[in-house]
Amino acid sequence: MLRNLLLTLGLIFATSVVVFAQSGALKGTVLDKDTKEPIPFANIVLENKGSQVGGATSDFDGNYMIKPIPPGQYDLKATFVGYKTILIQGIIIGGDQIRFYDVELTSTAETLDVVEVVAYKVPLIDKDQTASGQTITAEEISKMPNRNANAVATTVGGVFSEDGERGSVRGARSDATAMYIDGIRVIGNSSVPQSAIEQVDVILGGVPARYGDVTSGIINVTTKGPAREFGAGIELESSQFLDAFGHNRVGFNMMGPLIKGKDKNTSLLGFFIAGDLNANQDGNPSATGYYTLSDENLRMLEQNPIRPSGSGSGTFINGEFLRNSDLQHVNTAPNTAQQSYNFIGNINIRTTETINLTIGGSYYYYSGRDYSYGATLANSDKNRLRKNTNYRGYIRFTQRFPTDAESTSIFKNFYYSLQFDYTKDKGEYGDANHWDNLFKYGYIGKFSTYKTPTFELGSDTVNGKYYENVWLLNSWDYDTLVEWSPRDINPLVAKYTTDYYNIYDGQPVGHYQNIDDILLGNAMLNGSTPQTIYGLYQSPGTNQTGYGKWNNDQYNMRMDASLDIGNHGVKLGFQYEQRANRNINYAPTGFWNLARDGKGLTNAHLIQLDLDNPELISYDGHVDTIIYRRKYDANSQRTFDKNLREAMGLPVDGLDYIVMDSYDFDNGTIEYYDRNGVTHTVNLDQSALNVGLFSPDELWNDGLSAISYQGYDYEGNVLSNQPAYEDFFNKTDANGVYSRDIGAYQPIYMAGYIQDQFAFKDLIFNVGVRVDRFDANQKVLEDPFLLYPARNVGDINVVPGFENVTHPSNMGEDYVVYVDKVKDPTKVVGYRNEYTWYNADGIEILDPTILDVGNGISPALVDQEQAQVNIKSFKDYDPQINVMPRISFSFPISDEALFFAHYDVLTQRPTSNVFSDPSQYYFFNNIGGSLDNPSLEPTKTIDYELGFTQKVSNTSSITFTTFYREMRSMIQLYRFNGAYPKDYTSYNNIDFGTVKGLTAEFDLRRTGNVRVRAAYTLQFADATGASTTTAASLLAAGLPNLRSTFPMPWDRRHAFNIVLDYRWGAGKDYNGPKINREKSGKAPMEPLSNFGFSLTVNGGSGTPYTASRNVNSPLSPVTNLLKGTYSGSRLPWQFRLDLRVDKDFYFKLNKKEGDKASKAYLNVYLQVLNLLDTKNIVNVYSYTGNPEDDGYLTAPEWQRQINNQIDPAAFRDLYGNFVNNPGNYSTPRQIRLGLMFNF
Repeated sequence: MLRNLLLTLGLIFATSVVVFAQSGALKGTVLDKDTKEPIPFANIVLENKGSQVGGATSDFDGNYMIKPIPPGQYDLKATFVGYKTILIQGIIIGGDQIRFYDVELTSTAETLDVVEVVAYKVPLIDKDQTASGQTITAEEISKMPNRNANAVATTVGGVFSEDGERGSVRGARSDATAMYIDGIRVIGNSSVPQSAIEQVDVILGGVPARYGDVTSGIINVTTKGPAREFGAGIELESSQFLDAFGHNRVGFNMMGPLIKGKDKNTSLLGFFIAGDLNANQDGNPSATGYYTLSDENLRMLEQNPIRPSGSGSGTFINGEFLRNSDLQHVNTAPNTAQQSYNFIGNINIRTTETINLTIGGSYYYYSGRDYSYGATLANSDKNRLRKNTNYRGYIRFTQRFPTDAESTSIFKNFYYSLQFDYTKDKGEYGDANHWDNLFKYGYIGKFSTYKTPTFELGSDTVNGKYYENVWLLNSWDYDTLVEWSPRDINPLVAKYTTDYYNIYDGQPVGHYQNIDDILLGNAMLNGSTPQTIYGLYQSPGTNQTGYGKWNNDQYNMRMDASLDIGNHGVKLGFQYEQRANRNINYAPTGFWNLARDGKGLTNAHLIQLDLDNPELISYDGHVDTIIYRRKYDANSQRTFDKNLREAMGLPVDGLDYIVMDSYDFDNGTIEYYDRNGVTHTVNLDQSALNVGLFSPDELWNDGLSAISYQGYDYEGNVLSNQPAYEDFFNKTDANGVYSRDIGAYQPIYMAGYIQDQFAFKDLIFNVGVRVDRFDANQKVLEDPFLLYPARNVGDINVVPGFENVTHPSNMGEDYVVYVDKVKDPTKVVGYRNEYTWYNADGIEILDPTILDVGNGISPALVDQEQAQVNIKSFKDYDPQINVMPRISFSFPISDEALFFAHYDVLTQRPTSNVFSDPSQYYFFNNIGGSLDNPSLEPTKTIDYELGFTQKVSNTSSITFTTFYREMRSMIQLYRFNGAYPKDYTSYNNIDFGTVKGLTAEFDLRRTGNVRVRAAYTLQFADATGASTTTAASLLAAGLPNLRSTFPMPWDRRHAFNIVLDYRWGAGKDYNGPKINREKSGKAPMEPLSNFGFSLTVNGGSGTPYTASRNVNSPLSPVTNLLKGTYSGSRLPWQFRLDLRVDKDFYFKLNKKEGDKASKAYLNVYLQVLNLLDTKNIVNVYSYTGNPEDDGYLTAPEWQRQINNQIDPAAFRDLYGNFVNNPGNYSTPRQIRLGLMFNF
């Protein structure tokens, strides 16, 4: 990685060409207001909160251009001798867009200090509108009901939202959309403090060439920057006493200069910082609430988890006898509290008029309990704890080279900028009580096993003498009693065993004479997990989670430049990015089962008796007994056993038998039997029980693993360097133990582009091309159908018996040869070229099983004895290079109408299921489920759009946009039938789809009291898969790799996105009711001044689901029988309304006037999410089409199964509650009261 970074740095400094992230430009002409003649050499300055951002001087023709400009809202000041100074406030600059604005100056014969102030009006028609989407400014966002960036994006037509979240953009999968914050591509958390957002740009189509690695939309978030004067603000928001969900938020922001310029009107060094502190009592608000045990009944169940079975052995869990009368209904999800801290800031250093250096970053921390529906009844105390830290930093250097106003050169307005950014995303999850103390996860107490040797009558020869009818020892391990002592580490699980012992007190035989008796009796051992309640709910005390952590890095550099060449605005650039993804996951509850003596790793080498070395036992000189010590088998001794003996102070090669379950966490002791069968207790500190006792292979357990990792060693330490892929197969430590190193996933992404914006007559074109190079930077299988190298047509003749074999003429030299059997083959039965199969005659076949002639599908292996994968089966990933033309244009018909269109080719690297994990191949024969495919290629989208904008009035316009999108090479589950040594399921670039639709948008600028932005979208989104696992049901039904398109889950045929803002102004702009105060001689009161509301509406027609003709059983699932077509049924229409009602108060903090006055602003607001408390149905059961009943309890075919449950009445109660899953409905109404104070 370092070499690649150094090469890139060298390239950057060699070319000295860089671009400012998501910048815009301001262009126009300075004119005399009366004569309309151009004014040359006028001075233009662009400011943001008093800080100068850029400037220019108009040329001979009065033309000016300022760039680069970060997206946001600015004030433009124009001055010229003999004219009034003019200040245009509120000019909005979008990302990757030119804002056209002509400045008109009024001539005057006097020198005046008065500045003419003009409020900027956003034009209804943008001349260079070649991309579709929306720009939402801080002013609009500040009044919205939901002000986070993703929620803001959902107000744009074409962005799907089921329940307030940001989902699919124009019919693509949700991960096809890219999000940027201050020019940094987001990985991990995308939250931004609400007071920090300056602007959100949503690009739906016409994606500029500077953007890549995306096949759908772009969401750009620009945060605020420093100000010339100090300012600060605080915001308090709470739902306490207003709803049941306990939301609280504190926000703040500060900005200002650290060092001012000589004239005190500019900031040479300025800063901005903002933050949000959030606390939510309910992490999963529900419209229906939850059924849970009352505190009293929960304590009763925890203290009495089991009852006798009534058969004289075994037990039943009491959770399966619960009735509705034992439950309570609560409105909040229990134990799902969450807290987060989110900070962002930047420092702007203006070294000269043309050079800027910006340093910025963000920090996010989250800690909370995860929601688990199965735990809500009786086990929410064990909800998983998750922590996440995400921070970003960037350095951006920008230099402009202003063009002299008298210059006649065609080369103008050159600038460059260099940006380096870094992102860290890391976190942990686990049980809150145990966290990273892994051996505590499965520990419930101390089990002392009493053993006695057993004998049988027989004969043997010792030292040449034959002994007959003597007692021969046949075992050291006859268990007579297992004594139990609970501990408080997992007290609720321990109570199962305590109750079991109490039920069968004094009856060890058949109940707790040995470990197996305890398991058969439904009691718990160390490493056991309580039985679920009818497979629906978790029993109290169940560990919901293991322990894991992740640690991901993203390094990014980008360089671009911009230069005007005559009528052409040329942009070009280069980007280099590398990621490092690391994670490790443990299933620690099972550690005890893995280590258990006699059944697992402990004492595995002492199972046999040493029959070759008998010992005589005599009584009064008469030999009546022969004993045999345990046989030490060094080859069978496991690493765990060796390390444990060393920790206990026992000889590694001794015959001591360790009782693993006798460990006592309270006292730090463990028991063992010496070679004579005498029990001993020794100290073993808690810290000695750690994952380092195991070897990696013992945790991998031949693929039935208790661990998975990449970029960490198996003990949870981040690898300091990247191991070679073959290290997993070959590398050992000093003791010869395989270390099984797996490196981090470190893909490399590089891109370059060039884009030209130019005008041809009335047409404005944006023509560009982008070239992306993606390198997964890892090993991949040479052939996904072969784990072991095989012969092809070109070299099969080296195999004995195949020297003179002939092949069909259409078989290529590299076609893989298949034979009748792997070992000692006698004939060719077929061929394969990548995914195409042929029989022995060279005729293409669809079913590779035809090649099985009795010994399975048999490739002609290079090594016929090979039974384990090695590095020879792999090659380097082939880097993928994609060329993506981007063409867009706009055609102004007049000042009141505009056509625009674009053609885009977009690609995106694989976002999942691409990591090359050597363990999957090494333990291939024992691994079930699906394997990642490290050979996945980028997905591709071809996007077409045609649009028309018409001005309706001086304050409104309407836009019609038609779009068509082809999505190719999307990732989907794929069954590799015919693979060797067995068929397997992985992923492949086989999905495809189309999206077509029309969006009609109405934009009403503030007219009187009203501001409206409304969109209607008619859309048809069809594809062969909605996610990477859509085909799982087809594979399970024996229909692998079947492809047909169907509506996507987000295929909302009719969608509405509406923002309505209604508010009253103040002073001369106030038109609301007044309260006269003539008698007191005071001015009338304006009760509604600076008061208003903002309403967002999101929804539309129902989304698809697949109906079935049969009722499925949760206890013994069967294949659904399709009713109609796949995704052929629809949910009801869905709508969500969010409201914010607020009032502004303005006042002064001192008695000074003008610029010296200190002003303050207070906003009090009421936020209501889901205003009408609409219970939208977001999921239904396939048979009934109902969200609260799947038909199982009343289905005749399942009555026998129901009545065979331990308590059928209890089962019906619990199942009826469980099936009415809150996840089938949208979130409920949430009410929050807040205030903002800024000064």
